[in-house]
Amino acid sequence: MKLNKLNTAFACLALFTLAVLVACDTGTSSSGGRSGVSVYLTDAPLDLAGVHAVNVTLSGVALYPSDAGTGDAGGVELESGPISLPGDLTLNLLDFQNGQVTFVGSQTVPAGSYNRLRLQVVSAELVRDDDNDPATPDLVETITVPSSKVDVPVPFELTAGQNLAITIDFNAQASVQVNTTNGKNSYLLRPVINVAGMKSS
Repeated sequence: MKLNKLNTAFACLALFTLAVLVACDTGTSSSGGRSGVSVYLTDAPLDLAGVHAVNVTLSGVALYPSDAGTGDAGGVELESGPISLPGDLTLNLLDFQNGQVTFVGSQTVPAGSYNRLRLQVVSAELVRDDDNDPATPDLVETITVPSSKVDVPVPFELTAGQNLAITIDFNAQASVQVNTTNGKNSYLLRPVINVAGMKSS
């Protein structure tokens, strides 16, 4: 596929959504309460002819308190989901369209102030039919990940008895880029992730 056609194809990419559900323990005090964090993944509908998979591999997701600064230390890893198992978690974003979600992980955390999530992105790849012949194997092309650490600003406060649902959108259209200057890396993943909404109950 020529680069101008690839640009047109990636212009059709929509969003996939990570839904972070924060549920506080109603039986604890606000000063010492523990809260549960669960992460789910879904994808908005795509119209990308010939593409059978957009695979993204994660090795971890961590939640950071506000006083942890901007470095690596102080994060609370989500460990109860598939990413806690040996190896990494690979997700085909096309599997989670039309409201479909997948569980990524969860963890109990102290009540308090938090300001970001960090996704550890190991790799990404595009799987497509390059010759319109279903009898031939699909073409698998690597999407280069220049930086594996993706920080998502998500400022919120957790108090005992609170349920907070946070939805963040991973903008695939803005994140997957066609590299026209270097033939070695045809595609680049520069994640653009924004908070879509927060709902407290």
